[in-house]
Parts: sequence; structure tokens; C-alpha cells
Amino acid sequence: MNRSARFRELLKKPPFVCMGAHDAVTAKLAEQAGAPAIYVSGFAASAIVAGEPDFGVLTQTEMFEHIRRICRVTSVPVFADADTGYGGVLEAQRTIALWEEAGASVLHLEDQAMPKKCGHFAGKELVSPEEMRQKLRAMLAARRDPDFFIVARTDAVAVTGLDDAIKRLQSYAEVGADGLYVDAPESIDQLREISRRLKPLGKPLLFNMARSGKSPYLSLKEVHELGFDYALCPIEPLLAMHKAVKEMMEIFMREGCSTNAIADRLTPFDEFNRFVGLPEVVARQKRFES
Repeated sequence: MNRSARFRELLKKPPFVCMGAHDAVTAKLAEQAGAPAIYVSGFAASAIVAGEPDFGVLTQTEMFEHIRRICRVTSVPVFADADTGYGGVLEAQRTIALWEEAGASVLHLEDQAMPKKCGHFAGKELVSPEEMRQKLRAMLAARRDPDFFIVARTDAVAVTGLDDAIKRLQSYAEVGADGLYVDAPESIDQLREISRRLKPLGKPLLFNMARSGKSPYLSLKEVHELGFDYALCPIEPLLAMHKAVKEMMEIFMREGCSTNAIADRLTPFDEFNRFVGLPEVVARQKRFES
């Protein structure tokens, strides 16, 4: 069973979480921690690859390479942000081809206008529902692995309101989207309404757990009780890394540039080498030297 088929198997036994990973190390950590799937965020990729905010700064091929590095070191399904598909219908088709080539099993396509913004930023603009449906149809036609999972995402809540967001997703479901995703809902009441109106369509519903201030902070159990099948924990590893490294560097500089001051904050060298597979690499090398 390939990774895409395994992702669909996860959806048969909800709920589960797709843990965010912003590079190869955090992807390996996520799998080691027991995450059943990994999520590659455009927000995190923009920060890691370009050191910039999520304003559509990464190109399609930059994101492809970023996803491929993460897929290469993991065995669990990888859910990768595809933004707006990077253009029109032909670009959307190339996006799904590249994401499949990279090793991803899932993507979400959003109905923002280019240049897009993080779903929790102000000032978003939308394309028409028909333009989004065209891109979805194009992606579905270009999909090579029938198990590859395509999620339709709408950013309409903050722009045109909840009712339009739900109507958009209903129309995206009609053209064949596999899953549905309302980004940045603002209350539990909105989540209940999303579930009430979209659950009858029989498409898995996705919730974004990002601690952005837009959506309620809910556990996976609470999300599932509201009718959602799975969730993203998309940027928390990135934010944890930022805080830990920032504090370590500040202490190091403040305490006279001594590693003694930060020793309790560091993974032991030998432990890290075991984590990245040094013993296995040494053993493999010796097989060919004898």
C-alpha cells in the first residue's frame, strides 16, 4: 500500500492529526513522535526557504523541492500546501504533477486570488467560484495516482462571510474534490454550522489547529465531536523552534559566548547522530569496504 492509499485508510478511522514539519529534521521528529501524517505548510516554507512572510513569495519549483526533501526522509503520508496552484488551470495541473513526483499524498488548493496571503492574515482576495472549480477539475484530470487526495479550501469566511464559504465548498464538492476545508473559522458556532451543512456531502472535513488567534483553540477530540475528521497542527513546530533557538542564542551571547551556559538546552551530540542515522550509514559504508 503506497502512502496515498494509507492516507485514505486514516480517514476511515478518524480523528487524526497531520503534524507540521518545516524541514527534514522536523519531519523525522514528527514521525518518531508517532504522527500518522505530516503537513507541509506554505507559511512555514516561506519562512524557512525565503525568510519572509506568507505572501506568495515562493515559486512552484521552490515549494516542490521543499516538499521533496521532507518526503525523502519519511515514510508516513505527506500533506502539502499547494496555495492557489500557482496560476491558472495549466499551472494547477503542473502543481499536482510535481507534488506527486515529490512524494506527497495530499494537497489543498485554495480560492484566493494571486498573490495569496496566509489564511489568517488580513486583506485576502478571492477568485470566483467558477475559476476555482476550473482549477479543481484540471487537477483531478491530471492526477496520476487515483488515491492522491485533493482538498478544496476556501478563504471566504474573512472576505464574504460564512454562508458564501459553505456555498463555495458545496460547489467544489460537486466537481469532485475529495475533502473540504474552511480556513480561519472564527467561533465554535461557525464550526458547528460548517459541520451541519457540509457533513451530509460525505466529504472529510479538515480543521486547522494553528494558534493564530482567528480560530478557537480546540483539541483533536473536541474537533472530532464538532464533526471534523482530521486536523492540521501546521506551524507549532516552527514557532517552537523559533522560541528555543532565539532563547539559546540570546543566553549564549549574554553569558560571554560560552557553550557551558547553554549545555542544558542542547541534545547530546551522540544522541543527535543516532537520530539522523549515523550508525546505519557507517554500517552500510563498511559493507562495501570489506
